[in-house]
Amino acid sequence: MAEMIIPYPQLQKILKETCDLSLYKVEAEEMMEIAEKKLADLFEVACEKAKAEGRKTVMLRDLPLTKGFLNSMDLFRMAITRENVRIEPIKEFVLKKIPADMPLQDELVDELPVITGTLFVLIGRVIKALHPDVERVHKEHVEEAKKVLDYTL
Repeated sequence: MAEMIIPYPQLQKILKETCDLSLYKVEAEEMMEIAEKKLADLFEVACEKAKAEGRKTVMLRDLPLTKGFLNSMDLFRMAITRENVRIEPIKEFVLKKIPADMPLQDELVDELPVITGTLFVLIGRVIKALHPDVERVHKEHVEEAKKVLDYTL
């Protein structure tokens, strides 16, 4: 299972606030595992783009972030501000997990915690879009959301 880089009680509150969903710890861990894998996918694309442009540094603009992703980043930012989530431990954890073989732009490093948390929120938003009446996340919901994100990110 994935390490909980944001404490579980805070993740519960963030998901409730951003997606109107509740979840148990096992589903939260599964969602964080998916978020980590999607983060790796985003960085694979970003590194390829930076190399194709002849740069030796991965920049924030290299990540394939859609308008929907950016809107979800705003939601996550507001939620972590209200929940007083500590960003520095998330940044340190994520920096160890990124499979980038190139240096990262400082602006990108600063955004890593928000990008990672946004992936978690996106999973919740996909679940809510597919099942508007659901109140609690179940394993099958997480699996469906993973499939959607595999197709879209």
